Amino acid sequence: MKILCRLFVFLCGIWFLFKPEITAPSKKYSTNPVIQQFVKNNTPKKELKVRITAYWAKGGDTDSWSAKRQSSTGVKLKPNVSVAVDPRIIPYFSRIYIPNLGFRVAHDTGTAVIQKKASNGKYPIIDIFFMNKKDALKFANSNPKIVKVKIYNRI
Repeated sequence: MKILCRLFVFLCGIWFLFKPEITAPSKKYSTNPVIQQFVKNNTPKKELKVRITAYWAKGGDTDSWSAKRQSSTGVKLKPNVSVAVDPRIIPYFSRIYIPNLGFRVAHDTGTAVIQKKASNGKYPIIDIFFMNKKDALKFANSNPKIVKVKIYNRI
């Protein structure tokens, strides 16, 4: 018991001594435009509740644009990178953080995404691109349909 008390007192003393250094803002970095731009780019612009869906290039039941991996912005669709969004809600080339997936980039759109068909008009849609149907269906069946995503500045 004495050891725990001494350890607690020691840790409190260290915290008390170093707290001003940790919490005090540094003038040196706060005026640096590079740091300010980094902070701005890495702070979410907004958070949204969205309906997550999936689309794919290979495996049937796909359109000709997805099969060719051609997006509406002209960027070649990439699995684990590209998503389709409504550009009126989420601007093209925005970085999107999706829980359980990580960061994706808004490269594409589609009429079902804009019309919010999968959510019956209730939530915006983010359609995640996969290379094949098997992976897309596996993802769709093992992840929540409605998630809260963070939207960051365009890359």
